[in-house]
Amino acid sequence: MHNGNGRAELAELTVTPAIAVNPALGGPSGITSLGAREPLQPADNLQAIIKLLLSELGVDVGNQHFRDTPARVARFFREYTRGYSLRPEEILKTFSSRNKGLIVISDIEFFSLCPHHLLVYGGKVHFGYIPDGRIVGISKIPRLVQGLAARMVVQEDLVADIADAFMSVVKPLGCAVKATGKHDCVAARGVRCPEATMTTLALRGVFEEKPKLVEGFHQSITQAGTCIR
Repeated sequence: MHNGNGRAELAELTVTPAIAVNPALGGPSGITSLGAREPLQPADNLQAIIKLLLSELGVDVGNQHFRDTPARVARFFREYTRGYSLRPEEILKTFSSRNKGLIVISDIEFFSLCPHHLLVYGGKVHFGYIPDGRIVGISKIPRLVQGLAARMVVQEDLVADIADAFMSVVKPLGCAVKATGKHDCVAARGVRCPEATMTTLALRGVFEEKPKLVEGFHQSITQAGTCIR
């Protein structure tokens, strides 16, 4: 419902960043001011904006099913954008190791937001690397993947960001990142093709130079699917 009251509410809002932003991760670049009044708290801003959006769509926000919706949706968006404040160097703690063989972590589930429609997409990431004197605890790689996925980022850039962050902090001989995902923006709107999947691959270091390493990476992913535990 487009009405004067909705626009009046909008004019009263001053939007402030919800989180500390790491510019290297492609986060928002500044503050958008829509009014001159004293800024609200970030959570109040987001809830107010969502409430206004519902009102503009003709929803009775006083209805029992929508009364708490702005707070729920605000929590959802904060959760799905927490990656903008992520610092990879604080996650990727390393240990010395003499191993120079291929290490693969498979089937890391992830969810992210499409920046074009703000709809969810998700799937699995497979990660491999060749250490150069340092290894990373196995749980740290899923943390990196899921942290960097918690942004508004296209899947093509997500795998590149994961690879570049790992190379920068850990400095291995090389790494490979493969993601396969399904996108709600393709499944639920537009072409409405729910079975379509996208696979993206990022190769760094020795993986760019040695095709056999890439072949071994893919074979390891396939073999991981037979794990019986």
